[in-house]
Amino acid sequence: MARSGGFWAGVVFAGAAVGAVVGTTLFVANNHPVTHDDMCIVTGADGDTYARTAEAANNAALVAAVGERRNLSTFGSTIGVATAIQESGLRNLDYGDRDSLGLFQQRPSQGWGTIEEVTDPHYASLAFYWRLKKTEGWEDMRVTDAAQAVQRSGFPEAYEEHAAEGAAWAEAVRGDTPFAAIDCDLRAIDSPSTAKDFAGRIEADYGKNRYTVVVLARNERAVLLGVNAVSGEAKDLDAIANWSVAVAGEEAVASVRLGDSEWLREQGVTEATTAHAFDGVRVGVVTSVAD
Repeated sequence: MARSGGFWAGVVFAGAAVGAVVGTTLFVANNHPVTHDDMCIVTGADGDTYARTAEAANNAALVAAVGERRNLSTFGSTIGVATAIQESGLRNLDYGDRDSLGLFQQRPSQGWGTIEEVTDPHYASLAFYWRLKKTEGWEDMRVTDAAQAVQRSGFPEAYEEHAAEGAAWAEAVRGDTPFAAIDCDLRAIDSPSTAKDFAGRIEADYGKNRYTVVVLARNERAVLLGVNAVSGEAKDLDAIANWSVAVAGEEAVASVRLGDSEWLREQGVTEATTAHAFDGVRVGVVTSVAD
């Protein structure tokens, strides 16, 4: 993804963590304007690429991860993402046909939940997957047939148009494609976050006891987090690294590093240039922005 010029100040962390000195460069914005397009690109296993806004990428990551939280296969997450693409363009809409609302355009009048519930992306995703799991034989269906069994759309074949893109997002967020299968080009952070909020978002998306989050270092502007998979599986590290890039626009993420690869907010994916003792995923979250 091409990067336009922006002005960033490097903030170098150094501190003791996991029995060793850790160091990374976190890029945080100063007062100069930037001209990035807030777009994300996901690359599928076949090499095809799909572009979405940062908002849509954030929601794709949420829907795909909640599929894992519900103990569905990657194919289940594919169905979820493809459905949300068709229904809302991966936007949490406050309008729709008749009383349809949210990512999945669920209708309160049809028993999907209250207005507040169906416009909560986590609730909406869980509700979709609950009905999918009750659909006999969904694992052997085409994406469009499984989605239609849940949604009862007037356009039953439309979901299949998004099957390949749904798979690309699902595979990245489930760790079936390695870091960095998702790359985002984002504007400067204007709404900071916290370590607690970032850890809470991981738990909300993937569920409890999937990942551990520790603070490796901090300063007055940002915090460096270390994220590890409880499973110990390498693919789960790829998953959370890809997910962290996809949610960067929403969660004030400035950097993501796994192994020798690093994503920096205004530079994209690059080869890491500094050594680091932590073996998991390192995520830089901006906690304060300049006035």
